[in-house]
Amino acid sequence: MIRMQKTWDTTFSQCTGKDITCNNDSIRLRRGITFADEIGRCNDRDRELIAGLRQAQKTFLIQTLDTNRARLCPYLDCEQENGELDILINGHPTRIQWRKDRPYWEDRWTPVAIPVEHLRTGENEGVFQAVGDARWTLLIENGRQPDRSAISEDGGHTWRSEDLGVNNGADGEYMVRLYLDQHPESAECCSEPVDTLALEGGIAPHGHLHTLQFETRSETPSGTSIALFWRGGPSPTYDPSLWNAWQPAEGELTPDPKVRFVQWRAVLQTSRPSVTPVLEAIHLTVQLDIIQETTAQLTEADNPDLLRSPYRFAYMSVDEKRGKLLRDRWKLNDVVRNAQSEFDTFLHLRQWVREQWEDGWDMGDIDFCPPWDAALILELTSRKLSLGMCTHYATVMSQCSAALGLVARTQIMRSHCINEVWSGEHNKWVAMDVGGDNNDETKFTYHFERNGNPLSALECHEAWVNENYGDVTIVPQPPPATDGRYEVAKRLRLFERFMISLRNDELATMEPGEPEHGKGSYHYDGYLFWQDDKTDPLPWFSHHTDRPADLYWTVNRAKIHLSQGETPNRLHVLLDTETPNLKGFEIRVNEKDWTSQNAAFDWTVQKGENRLEVRPVNAFGRKGGISWLEVHV
Repeated sequence: MIRMQKTWDTTFSQCTGKDITCNNDSIRLRRGITFADEIGRCNDRDRELIAGLRQAQKTFLIQTLDTNRARLCPYLDCEQENGELDILINGHPTRIQWRKDRPYWEDRWTPVAIPVEHLRTGENEGVFQAVGDARWTLLIENGRQPDRSAISEDGGHTWRSEDLGVNNGADGEYMVRLYLDQHPESAECCSEPVDTLALEGGIAPHGHLHTLQFETRSETPSGTSIALFWRGGPSPTYDPSLWNAWQPAEGELTPDPKVRFVQWRAVLQTSRPSVTPVLEAIHLTVQLDIIQETTAQLTEADNPDLLRSPYRFAYMSVDEKRGKLLRDRWKLNDVVRNAQSEFDTFLHLRQWVREQWEDGWDMGDIDFCPPWDAALILELTSRKLSLGMCTHYATVMSQCSAALGLVARTQIMRSHCINEVWSGEHNKWVAMDVGGDNNDETKFTYHFERNGNPLSALECHEAWVNENYGDVTIVPQPPPATDGRYEVAKRLRLFERFMISLRNDELATMEPGEPEHGKGSYHYDGYLFWQDDKTDPLPWFSHHTDRPADLYWTVNRAKIHLSQGETPNRLHVLLDTETPNLKGFEIRVNEKDWTSQNAAFDWTVQKGENRLEVRPVNAFGRKGGISWLEVHV
């Protein structure tokens, strides 16, 4: 046995975290926080009236105030053009006027600049008073805590926090949010699991980790701090049954002998939210006990790292009873039976979804906007009973895909809602527009391509904001009857801003989310928005990211970790994946037959060239993308 020391410097590109800004050079707290006592779980009829002596009050609790810019963001509507409303913040009045012609992304959101000197630490009171005969409304979300909304019917002399709303039957919080241009007081960032036996890449030796030590380089202005923690285990992905819990990463550490993969977590804190600590580098030193170095050489591979997101996505379970009902009742297997590939399956399905509607953009015979429930939507639309707009088309596409064992999600942009689907053939997310054509003669569905490569929503966004779409095409070619409505520039413009829904399991539960997504201006505070230097964050929403992997994590693909086994002709294999409803893995050795395999196994290699291919398989029997490597012995 040989004792060996190795070092590793973090490149922050694969680190994950919410409320942080992370790049290759540093990690810091993200600037801009939104205070919200509700998540927008209400519909357009959950209203509070503000008129005459009827006034509304919203209280915000600010623990630390350290900013020079603030905006109040109420979700308002007014019956009168040019109607006026006084908003008093801690007694300081600001008057606003309603305009019917409003920017799309604002619509009923009405950001109001608030002088910071009108705010204070602790409780802050906002009062809404209609001017003259103007009649205004706020939305209200039901819930008994934190009890920071109230109504007065006598011009502000007395207040009550129960019996709210136009029917005096609600008890909850008004949809009013407060944006402060300051850092959150705390946030954390996690590294990807690090293979301590293979810090230099390639095939890891046979051995174990003896000690490890972390060193950091950082800037911590007065009032800020960074605390570092670590955890580890034998598997390439955190498993609470195998890994130890988080522990302080202080001094020289002696882990359990089974620990091979380690992960660090940095907690950034500030008591002065105008400033942030900056983590500049993390240096890891390990002492390894090497039992046997490998004589094998990794010669070629298509085995990329898995991209991860800190935002958890709720996938529909294979056991979901209503998913099976959806699949069987609408004969979805027959819909895609003639598809020649996974991507072709999506093309078949998206066209079928669009063809379920006639006069879709109509409220229907019962004047109803369905929630995001594909089974309900299809039943109603088959009888022309309810509204069917782009959000419903996308919902049906997402949930029908999930019911077939495919991965799709709903993606929202300017005045439109589409899908992104995971394509194993292209190893990426692809944007698909199912409900963009309201002409029942054409029922056109499509996606974008550049040089034969289908584009994601982010690629469409970047093509638009950078004015780089000369070689972008719409596929298939729009039929003549669409009459020029599908010019590339016109459709790409919709991607000026976009966000994703972090679930496709609404058949199991409608919570959380808006009951009528898309009928009015979006207000659910659980979407994840993209931001960049040409796309400012919206102050009334909490979740924004400029890290592509937060939206575009890797699905249905395996990562192969290889190490020397106990004998020279055996290599030990560990497999990692994010595959919804994972059943197991299949492997193929030297281009022979595919066989089922566990996530950990030994691979016996022969002298010369050896090839290993791996793919995950889900519980629907769908096979993921292939990762492979070649080893010379």
